[in-house]
Amino acid sequence: MAQTPFTLLPSPKDITPVPFSIVRYALMGVGILVIYGFIGSLLIMKLDPVNALYFTIITIATVGYGDISPINPAQKLFAMTLVMGGVGLVAYAFTLTVTVVSMAVEEITTGAKQRHRISDTKDHFIICGYGRVGSAVHRELLRRKQRTIIIEKDKAVVEKELWEEPDVLAIPGDATDEDIIKDAGIERARGVIITTGDDVDNLFITLTAREIRSDIWIVTRASKKVNIKRLYRAGADKVISPETSGAEDIFFAAIQPTIMKITLMHGVDGIRKEAEIILKHNCTLENIEYHLPEFKEPLARKIEVSGLDEIDRFLKSLEKEPSRKKSLERIYESVSGIHSHWISGPNKEALNAVTDELKKEGILLGVNLTEDEIKEVARKYGRLVEVVIKPEIKITENHSLPDIREESEIILENRGTLEDIEYYLPGFNEPLHRKIELSEPEKMESFLNHLEEDKQRMESLERLYNLSGGGIHSHRISSPDTDSLAKIEKKLKEKGILLGVNLSHAEIEQKIKEYGRVSEMILKHKPGQIDDKKVVISNHGRILDSKHYLPGVRQVVTRRLYLKDEEDLKNCEEEYKKPEAQRSLRALSAISRNVHSHIISAGDIETVKKIEKELDRLGILIGVNLPEKEIWTLVESEEPVKFCIE
Repeated sequence: MAQTPFTLLPSPKDITPVPFSIVRYALMGVGILVIYGFIGSLLIMKLDPVNALYFTIITIATVGYGDISPINPAQKLFAMTLVMGGVGLVAYAFTLTVTVVSMAVEEITTGAKQRHRISDTKDHFIICGYGRVGSAVHRELLRRKQRTIIIEKDKAVVEKELWEEPDVLAIPGDATDEDIIKDAGIERARGVIITTGDDVDNLFITLTAREIRSDIWIVTRASKKVNIKRLYRAGADKVISPETSGAEDIFFAAIQPTIMKITLMHGVDGIRKEAEIILKHNCTLENIEYHLPEFKEPLARKIEVSGLDEIDRFLKSLEKEPSRKKSLERIYESVSGIHSHWISGPNKEALNAVTDELKKEGILLGVNLTEDEIKEVARKYGRLVEVVIKPEIKITENHSLPDIREESEIILENRGTLEDIEYYLPGFNEPLHRKIELSEPEKMESFLNHLEEDKQRMESLERLYNLSGGGIHSHRISSPDTDSLAKIEKKLKEKGILLGVNLSHAEIEQKIKEYGRVSEMILKHKPGQIDDKKVVISNHGRILDSKHYLPGVRQVVTRRLYLKDEEDLKNCEEEYKKPEAQRSLRALSAISRNVHSHIISAGDIETVKKIEKELDRLGILIGVNLPEKEIWTLVESEEPVKFCIE
């Protein structure tokens, strides 16, 4: 074996702890000597403080200018002790300081500190050669939180580049030397990755590693294809040629003993739980494979996730982009939730722990299954269907009933399909959803004609529009291509009815608050009074309904009104004059303590605000758009009204 031109790292037994405590004690001794001299100069030499300190320092330092001299025997004896103590103690302290500093510098330059850490490292990879390929492989390993020790010939690279990084362990030396590769802890290592650019060196390193440890996993680089067979014969488990492969291929070859393919079955809502199980054992999700019937090979996507925060960011992005989430859900639905992952781990024990937990969770179908086996599993547990994914967006708009025709023309003329419609009704957490699946202009024209002929149906739809924020609703629109969707979006913006695209439910609620033309106003007045209704109708608003709140049982009685003009108001007045209506209304008002609410719509938000101000001026408005809990608090805080029902 060739001997390394560099000094080997010292073994742990040769490393002596730096004796900083000895230096501290020596410096303390010098300090005590100075104090002794200062006090003696004051008491024995009869000097003032400044001259006492001056005499002490020059005597300890053996300078002795002769300007202050001892005269009597006591002074001479004191000066002798000070000189003798100064010469010995100062020289000793100085020598110790120089020694300790030299040892510290030597420790840094020889890598003794690294040796401490290297001796404690186990289950790691040894990278031989830190060139272009070696550094790339090192990055791949670090991304997946794998422990590594680098052996590099170039001492300058190790000392000036690698040792500058606190988390990098490196040894300067020749990896063909048996002592060097032992220093790197080959007995405790997971594998050896040989990435030097010299095939002869790679051959010798392979032989050396295999000789030291027969069961170690060895992956080596072959600069020339002709040497691939020779390296296999020398004992390499995998030989990678950078001519046809990259650093990532070397990494995957290196971790082959601790990588496996798992096949699972769950929906999009199970993504986080699956990732949580895998990542808590320090494993990495390398990719995901969907086994679609249209393709001979699975549809694979590289993900390389090794932290739960990455999964959380991905899931949050899905919530922000409903169309993207919907597309993912469709893919999962098309394969019945059956998919596969390649996962890498620190050791076989970690992989086994992952499979055990996934089995307990009931989502693991198999490990390292072939494509045929996965298809068999799919037939047993799910169903493979043809997946058809069309581009689609969710548009949220604000317009009145007469604008339906123009809205549909824009969508259908640009090859769009109206898949559904969602209305947002006050008091409901989820939108009211209805499928439409309309793509033909003729069918839309037929619907609008029937609507115009059926006044009752028209009125019901208009009421629904008014309740839904005064015309705020959403459509899911699909199209053969994204260009068509872009044109639809642009034209709806130009029309001035588009509020947003792919908005979340929270964002739509915010839009309703900003642009909605519907408001629930809580009022208090005596039964039979119609001042509130006159204010609304005079401002061209509409009253959609009336709600009375019955305390005790906490029931809400809703009456449909839909007053839209003076004629409706006049009919309402006539109805209130009937004795039976008066009795019912008085009883209902008394039970609800004269508190009730109206859902009011108007042509614009400014009109709604104007109605609020006028009702407040009349002293009958006690709240606007209050949560039901607050309304009950208002009702139950009012004094009960005495009444009698004949």
